[in-house]
Amino acid sequence: MKWTRWIYRVFVARSDRRVMSSRAARPAEVIFLAVLALVVRGGVLLAMRDSLVADPDAYFRLAGNLVAHGTLGQGDVPSAYRPPLYPLLLAPAAACGAGARAVIAGLHLALGVATVLLTYRLGRCWGLGNWAALAAALVACAPILLAQSTLVMTETLATLLAVTSLLALSAAAEKPASGPPAAAGASIALASLCRPTFLVFLAASALVLPAMADRWSDRWKAFLAFVAAAALVLSPWVVRNQIHFGRPIAGTTHGGYTLLLGNNPWFYGYLRDGAWGTVWDAEAFKADWSACLARGDARSELANDRLAYAEARKAIRHEPGMFFYACVVRVRWLWAPLPHQVDAEESLFRRWLRYAAGGWYVLEFALAAVGLAAVLRSQRLTAAGEDEIDLMARAETGSDWQRTWLWGLLLILSFTAVHAFYWTNMRMRAPLEPAVALAAAGGVAWIAARVARRKQLP
Repeated sequence: MKWTRWIYRVFVARSDRRVMSSRAARPAEVIFLAVLALVVRGGVLLAMRDSLVADPDAYFRLAGNLVAHGTLGQGDVPSAYRPPLYPLLLAPAAACGAGARAVIAGLHLALGVATVLLTYRLGRCWGLGNWAALAAALVACAPILLAQSTLVMTETLATLLAVTSLLALSAAAEKPASGPPAAAGASIALASLCRPTFLVFLAASALVLPAMADRWSDRWKAFLAFVAAAALVLSPWVVRNQIHFGRPIAGTTHGGYTLLLGNNPWFYGYLRDGAWGTVWDAEAFKADWSACLARGDARSELANDRLAYAEARKAIRHEPGMFFYACVVRVRWLWAPLPHQVDAEESLFRRWLRYAAGGWYVLEFALAAVGLAAVLRSQRLTAAGEDEIDLMARAETGSDWQRTWLWGLLLILSFTAVHAFYWTNMRMRAPLEPAVALAAAGGVAWIAARVARRKQLP
């Protein structure tokens, strides 16, 4: 049929002439995606502007304290309970007083638009061709990213830094000299200062990236450049914590509580006896934890962090079976398509919003599975009378899937591994949304090519 031939020619087929420009962005697509992101993200921010008043994780309070006292903490007392990058970005908003909400909205809008455009660039880099625009559009409209952009939390910034890191790693894998690996190390380290979960991805990338080079001398250069750049970015935070806490903290002092929140007798009891689909009421746990701090010798957040780790290990040793079951539940929560109902008196409108988000992710996950399968199988797609394409990568430029799609898979596995142990929910997979959207676009490309091929066969 004519429409299938048109789809194939426009989005899938590539001639030798097109190969040279397959990675080049098309201005019309860039403009369309920028406008789409501005309209969708801006519309949601405008409709839910009151959400920017809340400060659930105290990031804006930290920014305000930084402006008022010059210290990232409380008063003159420094803190490492939260990572530093997002409060630093919020500091100009905190200095604006009554205009803070508008400044935060503008910041999140700019971060969101940049994420969409860089996802498009990453899709081109990974060989999706014009289907990269679909991946970017999915990111522009992703329910989790839309919801989190209306909150004073790190997800919007972390998602942008995730895409930036994937782009830098892809460039470093193609040219594993000292320059590109250094940029990759710096990018992931910067992301770690926003979300410490990236530290695991940083370590994994440091081990995998040198393997992309053909010679051992180049492997050592890539490794040293990557590690040196990452250390340079992380060093101000690490040195600051060494000075104030006597410990070179690269992450935060929040990890112990996050581990304990997902590994304690009350949560394990909920997993055993709680009704399916209900939300855990953590009030009893929080009351016990407050009492534990009150009767203990902990007087600093570092000591509290160590105490939380000790209590979590105690719960794990006491019920190892429940710990393993809790790990499975946490992974399921991280990748759940349908958001939890958190309000017993939920309105019909909010219920349908949840169902719409669930339907979105069911479809996207299905398409992503198709795309990932095609990538892992090095699937080459052909259509009668057309050029062969390769979703895996671009053999014409000397690139393969290990130099491109591997990084998205490694990011997903790193985050999933961390959140199997620590407390998690849907919003914590926000930085993974671009990688999932790219895989989903690859799935659509594979399906479209198969349909076109079948229609053209006699």
